[in-house]
Amino acid sequence: MERVAIIGPGAMGMLFSYFLKPVCPGLILIDHREDRAKRLNENGVRIDTMDGVKTVMVSTTANPSEVGPVDLVLVCVKAYSSSEAVKRSLALVGKDTLLLTLQNGLGNLEAITDLVPNSQVLGGTTSMGANVLEPGLVKFAGAGETIIGQAKAGTDQAEKAAGLFKQAGLEVQTTDNLAGTIWSKVLINVGINALTALLRVRNGRLLKYQGSRKVMAEAVKEAEAVVQAKGLKLLYPDALARVEEVAEKTGENISSMLQDVRAKRRTEIEAINGAIVKEAERLGLSAPVNRALTMLVKALEESYSERL
Repeated sequence: MERVAIIGPGAMGMLFSYFLKPVCPGLILIDHREDRAKRLNENGVRIDTMDGVKTVMVSTTANPSEVGPVDLVLVCVKAYSSSEAVKRSLALVGKDTLLLTLQNGLGNLEAITDLVPNSQVLGGTTSMGANVLEPGLVKFAGAGETIIGQAKAGTDQAEKAAGLFKQAGLEVQTTDNLAGTIWSKVLINVGINALTALLRVRNGRLLKYQGSRKVMAEAVKEAEAVVQAKGLKLLYPDALARVEEVAEKTGENISSMLQDVRAKRRTEIEAINGAIVKEAERLGLSAPVNRALTMLVKALEESYSERL
């Protein structure tokens, strides 16, 4: 793949730009803000690593029509912006273009397949970690596995994208269980993100307190019941044990939802805990803990201007 576009210069968009640019000279970053695109063109994408801050120059534009069709589009915006971002960037999509979402939460795949044939849509998850320190500067919080599948049956198209990631030295595999893969990541987010945002703590701190451990267990239990009702297969046998393991392994990480709260931005709560509530209702189940977490995070967003 010679021409790759990444939509969204946030933490993950810049991190993947940094890793993919050396093996894809034609990579271009798509922003919706002309002022920020101009600064990125001037200063490059900067990544704070264990070896210091490294800079890679990535062509950035706020006008996708200038670019035209590419081989691969990587969607790296917040879940609530998926549809709008892809609509704005349809000039990047030709008849052979693949679109890949590795975003958090539920609904991203559906938002994209509403706009592009599902034969061209890929999805999956990533455990790569990054935190935005300032515009154009990202802290690399740790490497992790990326799993890629496709909206249609099979893995032939997913292998094409995986090949690019392998060239870049990233840990990647493909799957024919895309729904199970996405839900496996959602359950981890369900147990960690809202709690870290509300308590204002790093991931690992959730395991230190009896209250947060109990809420985590109940939220994950509700989500697991939804998965079972849907007949999906998770990537691990014990959901709560896996969530606790991830919280411990990423103990010093600041979750994406906590990053949003600290910056007083809109969170992805509706695509994570809120999505569990909606799916539970659709299936005749209840999810009171996830409902409470959703309402609390939304109230937190609404009260940003009054925070003490």
